[in-house]
Amino acid sequence: MFLLWLFMASSVQAQVFPTSLGGITLGEDISSIHNICRMHTEIPLSQERHLLEVQLIPHHAPGIKSGTVAYANCDQIGRIVRIKLKFDNNTKEFFDELLQRYRARFGKPLEWRGDPFQTVMSWKWSFLNPEGEQVNLELTHSRDEDYKTGNFVKITLRSLWLREDACQDAKNDSGAQNDRAPTPANKLDYRLLVPQ
Repeated sequence: MFLLWLFMASSVQAQVFPTSLGGITLGEDISSIHNICRMHTEIPLSQERHLLEVQLIPHHAPGIKSGTVAYANCDQIGRIVRIKLKFDNNTKEFFDELLQRYRARFGKPLEWRGDPFQTVMSWKWSFLNPEGEQVNLELTHSRDEDYKTGNFVKITLRSLWLREDACQDAKNDSGAQNDRAPTPANKLDYRLLVPQ
């Protein structure tokens, strides 16, 4: 029964393959949206060295407060890998409206990514096209002030993300620099790790 449900859910999501959000298209070159980017904000991402991220001009489209675009920094330099947008309406009612529209367009989400107390509510969809490309989509509402508050959407061309990550690992001697083991306990100075 579960396998039948999983097949039905994934087959529904295979019919749609979203690649555009807020006037930006995954896989295109970053130069295609230079007019809505703040290129002087470009930074390499600390946990994803294979990506560069740039902020979008605030309110570049109706309903969007702010956002970022991450793009490839290794093999396919400049190709847009991920789009993150914050909506200007922070209410739970707006999130519910978006979720209803996302479900109508993409079917039932495949994964709950929020917390049990619903301080952060987040739903994830995944899509595959016939060429084997994968896109992940996540819609989030947050009331967690330590995280971020508001309504957010993130869409990632996951297959390109994986290729860029593999490229970066190859450049770093198979990721040896990224996979350092934690510092042994006998070498820690806890005075540096506990607020004083």
